[in-house]
Amino acid sequence: MNPAKDERARLHLADDRPELPRTSLPMSGDLHDEEATLGDHFATIIENRLLVAMVTAAVMLLAGAYVLLAPPTYRADGLVQVEDKTKGIAGLDDIASVFSEKAAADTELEIMHSRWLVGSVVYELNLTIEARPRTFPLIGGALYRLHGTKGDLASPVLGFRSFAWGGELIRIPRLEVPDQLLGKPLRLVVGEGKRFELVGPDGTLVSGDVGKAAAVGDGEDRVEILVSDFRAHPGTSFRVIKWRRAEVIEDLQKALRITENGKKTGIITVSLDGKDADQIAKVVDAIVRTYQRQNVDRKSAEAEKTLEFLQQQLPELKNKMDATGAAYNAYQVRNGTVDLSIETETLLTNAADTEKELTEIQLNRAELKQRFTDNHPAMIALKQKEDKLRAQRTAMDAKIRKLPAQELEGARLMRDAKVSTDLYLLLLNKTAELQVMKSGTIGNVRILDTAFKPYQPVSPKRALVLVLSMFLGLTGGIGLAFVKKSLDQGVLDPADIEAATGISVYATVPHSDKGAELAKQRARGANAPILAAVDPSDLAVESLRSLRTALQFALVDSPNNIVTISGPRPGVGKSFLSANLAHVLAAAGQRVLLIDGDLRRGHLHSRFDGKRAGACPRS
Repeated sequence: MNPAKDERARLHLADDRPELPRTSLPMSGDLHDEEATLGDHFATIIENRLLVAMVTAAVMLLAGAYVLLAPPTYRADGLVQVEDKTKGIAGLDDIASVFSEKAAADTELEIMHSRWLVGSVVYELNLTIEARPRTFPLIGGALYRLHGTKGDLASPVLGFRSFAWGGELIRIPRLEVPDQLLGKPLRLVVGEGKRFELVGPDGTLVSGDVGKAAAVGDGEDRVEILVSDFRAHPGTSFRVIKWRRAEVIEDLQKALRITENGKKTGIITVSLDGKDADQIAKVVDAIVRTYQRQNVDRKSAEAEKTLEFLQQQLPELKNKMDATGAAYNAYQVRNGTVDLSIETETLLTNAADTEKELTEIQLNRAELKQRFTDNHPAMIALKQKEDKLRAQRTAMDAKIRKLPAQELEGARLMRDAKVSTDLYLLLLNKTAELQVMKSGTIGNVRILDTAFKPYQPVSPKRALVLVLSMFLGLTGGIGLAFVKKSLDQGVLDPADIEAATGISVYATVPHSDKGAELAKQRARGANAPILAAVDPSDLAVESLRSLRTALQFALVDSPNNIVTISGPRPGVGKSFLSANLAHVLAAAGQRVLLIDGDLRRGHLHSRFDGKRAGACPRS
């Protein structure tokens, strides 16, 4: 403990004990560190409560400034569902199943993160152009946000008209600059009468009017800008930047958070954080809408491609159907109607069905070959099934060839006519179904929740920041208190003095709040009385009475009754102790002569309303 700040003084009286060897006085806590208790730690904190409070207040003040000045960050999110298969018009689920393939969630997430989809949103919302008001450094942004989106404009503070103070806005749908100015901040200055001026690093680039495109230069050096609207005082500046499209796409890809809610649920959340609540809501909405639209377009494109393939096959099948039908009719005209046995009719029906199924597989393979290679599992499965049907057809052809000649010719022509007719009708029906399906495709993506403009920021969390700042301030203040204690070279325990020097300690005078108040009055030039005269019951005065009693016993064998009071440096309490001890001794009926030994700045006389009788001549 520092004796000056604690304002405690101790009196040491030497007795007739033999002189001890000179030793160094132990530092605070050297003798009793092992015996420090929880109460000692609490005492250290309480003793340095002002330091702890100041550090805590400083940290909380900085945290409060951060909460007020830091721009808030908002979060917008949307929810989409990826269904297992595409739903078409009722009744056409069988044909729709040809084109539906369940995509893994990871695939859908990659599609939503793709440069093509994000780039489409960047182009749609014109995100390569950044235009916002220039605010005053440090506090300007907070004042701008405090004004809010009111219809009026805030008045310039202290005459700084070039900065925005609230209510300003600008819309720039088109901005073209040379490559060397991409990503460079430009300044758009509002003029009188809806005029503006675009200023670059080297001076004015172009000037124009609101609602009209302004351009200058040709080719790669061309600068063009279209300001559709702005609201600001004349002289106000806006910060305008034309970003590279690739940079904007990359930054947006990094900022987007696209995750699946749970495993294999097909529910995908798209979220985005940003300073502009309106813009992030529009971006998230555009992401989910573009994803849904491309999903529908992709399904519709598959149906259209298949429809195109079938339409190419229909004329050939129609010609084949007409030819086989004409041949069969000609045969009947020449030979008349041929009665076929039941076994022959069954054989012809099976052969026709096999031929029809084989042709369907060939058509499916031709359609799938446009999307897959021959090594794809679907292509391999169709190839195996086709080989099996070909083997069945070969076996039935062998049986048909064993029929009588006249019956064989009629059976062959009848089979060809039936197969051609069935295949043509099948493809004709599927073509009609695909035409309806193409116009009725809705895809397998459904928007569950659209993004709305957030009204509460996600950061900074004011309550959490203030609570954490208070905790950190208390922790730092307490830490400094213990550091201060470890660096303190004062003595805390009188037993340390006795153990190190062999000199008895007769009394310890505690700090007095009343005495400190009287000292402040004297420091201001007032003639304040001494503590023993004003408050005889104070603990410090009581300690001096105990010292008075100890002195009476200590001076019994002394050759004189002179007591000297001294200290290592100014401000340790020598004057306080001398004046109040003299008063206590006098109050007990003893005669006391108080001598002020300070030859330069003696002031004990002022505590008794006295005056200096003279001054020492200068040497």
